[in-house]
Amino acid sequence: MIEGASFPAMRIRFDDPLHPGRGRGGGGGTPTATAMTPSPTPRPAEVEPQPVSAVLEHLLATDKDVTVGEIFERVAGRGYGLLLIVLGLPMLIPILPPGASTIVGPIYMLLAIQLVVGFGRPWLPRWLRRRGLSQRSVERFRRRGIPLVQRLERFSRRRFRVLNNPVMTRLAAVVIFSMGLILLSPAPFLNTLPALVVMFIGVGLLNDDGVFLMIGLLLGLVVVGVFAATINLAIVILQRLFPWWFH
Repeated sequence: MIEGASFPAMRIRFDDPLHPGRGRGGGGGTPTATAMTPSPTPRPAEVEPQPVSAVLEHLLATDKDVTVGEIFERVAGRGYGLLLIVLGLPMLIPILPPGASTIVGPIYMLLAIQLVVGFGRPWLPRWLRRRGLSQRSVERFRRRGIPLVQRLERFSRRRFRVLNNPVMTRLAAVVIFSMGLILLSPAPFLNTLPALVVMFIGVGLLNDDGVFLMIGLLLGLVVVGVFAATINLAIVILQRLFPWWFH
């Protein structure tokens, strides 16, 4: 025996001479040695992505003006969900000057088309990337937008993933496109509701949360209904005020 030497663990198995490879519980047979198979190496734990609020806080921690392109490049890697959240916040707070809905609305529509087509990564035109947010707007975004995102994060988690499938994603894209059209309308009181719909859908897509996705879709249908009722009411009022226009 050599002291200090180590040998691999061996297991003794007696083979049945009439049936090679079939062991007998005891007795004779030709003993064969087989090496024990090593245990599989455990997989490393998956790294949880940074919360949305942490990404935004780091991005907006600056005293300089921020361009749309800088925000886009930071959040586009997380897919459409985070980008929809970022685009929904300015309409909810609001931090953008009057008339900004005429810019945000077409962006919703553009992203919706990309979702339907199946683009793997969002895309924005160069002229839009060059547009900037003033330092005052960035400060209001950080002070009022990040706490709102943090409240949403407390309630959102990965659940009902069966709802987050290509069919539901394309249905969500149709709703987002509709919200973009509504933002282009002259009804200013409808700016907040479409942004809320887009944010719910964005959280659902980002966190794989079927509940938030379904809430966004249902709320979107409500907004479309309210918008249709508003248009119908406006037509009725115009008919009564100016009946000769409709004859």
